Amino acid sequence: MNLPRGSHIHFIGIGGSSMSGLALLALHAGYRVSGSDRASSAVTSMLETKGATVQIGQKRENITSDIDLVVYTVAIGADNPELLAAQDLGIPVIERGRYLGVLCQDYAYPVAVSGTHGKTTTTAMIGGIMLAAGKDPAIHLGGSFPLIGGSVRAASGDYFITEACEYHAHMLELAPFATVLLNVEAEHLDYYKDLDEIKAAFIKFVQLCPPEGFCVVCKEDEDAYDVALRADCRRITYALRASGLGADYEADCLNELPDGIAFRWYAPGEAEGHTVKLHVPGRHNVLNALAAISVCHTLGCSADAIGEGLALFTGTGRRFEKVGVVRGATLIDDYAHHPTEIHATLSAARASVEESGRVLAIFQAHTYSRALAFKEEFASALALADRIFVADIYAAREPDPGTISGKSMAEDFNLAGLPATYEGDFEAIAEAVSAELRNGDLVISLGAGDVNKILKLIH
Repeated sequence: MNLPRGSHIHFIGIGGSSMSGLALLALHAGYRVSGSDRASSAVTSMLETKGATVQIGQKRENITSDIDLVVYTVAIGADNPELLAAQDLGIPVIERGRYLGVLCQDYAYPVAVSGTHGKTTTTAMIGGIMLAAGKDPAIHLGGSFPLIGGSVRAASGDYFITEACEYHAHMLELAPFATVLLNVEAEHLDYYKDLDEIKAAFIKFVQLCPPEGFCVVCKEDEDAYDVALRADCRRITYALRASGLGADYEADCLNELPDGIAFRWYAPGEAEGHTVKLHVPGRHNVLNALAAISVCHTLGCSADAIGEGLALFTGTGRRFEKVGVVRGATLIDDYAHHPTEIHATLSAARASVEESGRVLAIFQAHTYSRALAFKEEFASALALADRIFVADIYAAREPDPGTISGKSMAEDFNLAGLPATYEGDFEAIAEAVSAELRNGDLVISLGAGDVNKILKLIH
């Protein structure tokens, strides 16, 4: 960007999880920061305390002639008044993903974590381990990580750990030294045509690594491994030993714990291994941790630092996050919005309840296109719940096509033999859940929208 420190950067939609993190990184780097959002929030208030100027409401007059750069997201329409004003004034504009890619170039070892599921958790795990190892990493992720007090950690060292989002192929804007490929599945079918097109984008992504870098990939995921074979750098694999795939880094799941899971991991050529206790449940989180171990061990972190970093990891916001207990029932919020994520999350939920306890799932499909594309897969994943309460679809960026709804999904679930109920608004769902609640149950909200608000209404 060639912007001298002290230049003025304006962020349209500054309150978003990723944009707020980028704004904090800009403040740390010595830039003047302003931004706007549709509504005030705890995030916008925090940014103001850090020195940013935040306007509520997006309007032309927010764009002043002293602004040197405007950062926007694809969620901002081409008719956004601030974007149009910047263009009229000749102020350079840059999309969020490209701006993140520019930031990568300020670090010697950017690590980009990609995949259809598990990016936020794995990015946080890598960050926690590198903190324990004294590497002083800058960290940028799409959720709240308690260990760093939010979604970003600013630092001036050599390491930058970031999520690499596949939506709109944003990951291709990055300049990574190391890539992580957790899994590759059909997703974001409002942008990609099919799985082959998604794989083609991921192939371009892993080929961004320089020859001296490396690509970490889950050998259990056939499509991800196939993608990684096309990388032009060192390839490092990981998998559970039970898979029999003979990966570079392996792990044995030992036993489920009341607040997580224990496992033992092995570096290449090691026979003894190292035992770790995770404070988050599920086989999928063992794989996430193994990905983080593969990255950090390759970058020189010791086994002791890896154990310490993972022991400090208690989860990230909206990823199997315990938010309360009502009448002996545990309330969990989870961001899962793809059938594979929902299946993994409900599997972990089942393992977390006593034999007499039930899993009550509150499900909100995220976008109409995803609801249509994975209608049958959602039914299969939700079959792990004892009761399913279906909310209206969270539209996000999409207009209602009139072909699918929360009500129609609940009816389809019933036809598939699932105990699903559509209650309409959040208050009605909360009342229905409250009426069924009993000691030992686990209530979990599932979705990337605002379904978690229902948990606050349960009594």
